[in-house]
Amino acid sequence: MTRSSTLTRSLGLFDTTTLVIGCIVGVGIFRTASSIAGTLPSAPLILGLWAVGGLLSLCGALSYAELTAMFPSTGGDYVYIREIYGRFLGFLFGWTKLFIERTGTIAILGFVFAEYLRRVMPFGEPLLRPVAAGAVLLLTAVNVLGLRWGTLVQNVFTVLKVVALGTLILAGLRAFANGHTVTADWTVLPLTLGLVQSLGVALVFVLWTYGGWTEAAYVAEEVRQPTRNVPRAIIGGVLLTTALYLLVNWSYLLFVPVDRLPKTPLVAAAVMQESLGESGAVFISWMIACSAFGALNGYILTGGRILYALGKDHRLFSHLGTVHPTLRTPVLALWANAAIAIGLVFTKTFEQIMTYSTVVITVFFILSVLGVIILRRRAPNHPRPYRAWGYPLTPLLFCLTMAGFILDVCSKQPGEAAFGFVLLAIGLPLYWWSEGPRRLNRRR
Repeated sequence: MTRSSTLTRSLGLFDTTTLVIGCIVGVGIFRTASSIAGTLPSAPLILGLWAVGGLLSLCGALSYAELTAMFPSTGGDYVYIREIYGRFLGFLFGWTKLFIERTGTIAILGFVFAEYLRRVMPFGEPLLRPVAAGAVLLLTAVNVLGLRWGTLVQNVFTVLKVVALGTLILAGLRAFANGHTVTADWTVLPLTLGLVQSLGVALVFVLWTYGGWTEAAYVAEEVRQPTRNVPRAIIGGVLLTTALYLLVNWSYLLFVPVDRLPKTPLVAAAVMQESLGESGAVFISWMIACSAFGALNGYILTGGRILYALGKDHRLFSHLGTVHPTLRTPVLALWANAAIAIGLVFTKTFEQIMTYSTVVITVFFILSVLGVIILRRRAPNHPRPYRAWGYPLTPLLFCLTMAGFILDVCSKQPGEAAFGFVLLAIGLPLYWWSEGPRRLNRRR
C-alpha cells in the first residue's frame, strides 16, 4: 500500500443519496420509540419532537451542503474543521470519531442487527455479541474488496429498509381507515422545567436516529460532480427521511398507547403483529435486521474514509492514510475501525454508547456549522457552488439549539456526558506527541 494510490471517483447521485438515507435509517426508528416515550409520555410532544429533529437536521444539512461544495474532499467535517480551525481541532475531531462516535455507532448497529436476527433465526444469548462482531467483520471485508461492492450492498439494503418503513406506514393507514386504532391522548402537557429537561434527553434518541445525514460528505472525493451531487444527496436524504419518520411514529401511536410504549422496545414488531399476525412480525423483524445490516455497511464504508483523511495529516495515524494499490480502498483504516468497534460490542451497552457519543460529537457538529458563518466573513470570495438556504438563520438555529441540547443532557445525565468528554481529553497528549516532529522542524 502506498500514498500515491488514489481513491476512485465512481459514485453517482443515486449512490450518494442511498448512502445518506441508508445511514440515517438504521435501527433507531424501529428501536428508540420506547426510550422516547419513557422520557416523554405525550403523543403530540413525541411527534413534535420528531418534526423538530428533522428541522434541526435540515438546518445542519443546508450548512454542510455549502461546506461540502467548498471542500469536496474525502473526510467530510474532519476537513472542514481542519481548514477552519486548524490541525489541533481537526485531530481532536478525528480522535473523537475513531474512539467515541463512529465506532460506537457501528457497535450499536452490529448489536441490534444480531438482536433482530435472533428473532427470526433463534440462537442463545451468549452468541448475541459474537454475531454482532461477525457482521462487522464481514462488511469490513466487503468494503476492503472495493468501493463497488460496498456500494452494491448499500443500494440493495437501502431499498429494503424503505420497503420496511413503507410497510409500517401502510399498516397505520389501513388501521386508521378501518377505525382499528387505540384511543390516543393528544393532550399537550404544561411546560415546566422538568418537561424541558425531559425534552432534551428525548432529543438524544431523536438526533441519534436522524444521524447519518453527513455521510455523503465523507466520500466526496469518490463522487462524480461532487459540488452538485453531494449537496443534493444530503438535503434530499434529510427531507425524505423526515417525512418517513413522522409517518412511522404516527403509525406506532395508532397501535400502541403512549403509556405502553416504554414497555414495548420492539415496537415495529408489535405493530406488524397486531396488523398481520405472526407473519407480519417475522417479516418486519427480517426487514429491521436488513436495515441494521445496510446502515452498518454505510457507516463502515464512510468510517474508513474519515480515518484515511486523518492518517494523511497526522503521524500518529499515518499508516491509516494509505490506499491499497489494487483494491483502491483505505484497507488499514477500515480494519482499524472494525477492531475498535468490535471492542465496544463486547464492553458497552446500547444506551451508554448512544448518550456519551451523541453529546461529544454534537460539539463538533456545532463547530462545523458555525464554520459557514466564519468562512462567509473570513473568505467572502471563496468559490461557493452551493450557498446555504436561510443563511444566517439556519446555521444559527442549529448551533444554538445544539448548544442548549448539550447543556441539558450534561445536567440530566452528567455521568455519561462526562465519560465522553474524558475520552475526548485523552486526545490532547496524543496530539502533542503526534506533532512532535513538526514542532522540531519549525524550530530549525
